[in-house]
Amino acid sequence: MTGLIQYYVFIALFLVGFALEVWALADALRRPAGAYVTAEKRTKQFWIAILAAGALFGYLSVPRFAIFGVAFGFGLPLLIGLIAVLPAAIYLADVKPEVIRFTPRRPGTGSGPTGRW
Repeated sequence: MTGLIQYYVFIALFLVGFALEVWALADALRRPAGAYVTAEKRTKQFWIAILAAGALFGYLSVPRFAIFGVAFGFGLPLLIGLIAVLPAAIYLADVKPEVIRFTPRRPGTGSGPTGRW
């Protein structure tokens, strides 16, 4: 019984890691390429490639599990899944805040002194 609980907690952690990777990739896709260069954080193509590879390996490393008889996951070695989260974590913690600072805002989208009240 304890092993089954650990197994499902493990699957949940890998699914959370995969969601984090997809979130980082989606965010990197929507930022303008010039903001990466201005922020001195490599290029947009570099981050897209790294994050896409991380998301692919993160997806492939989710352990096999079944819901209602339908099998999910491929189950690559688990260390690959842990390493696949690193680019997303680096992007979200270091690159994204700097790129946001140099992303031009559209007029009228904010509220406060820089946008409409």
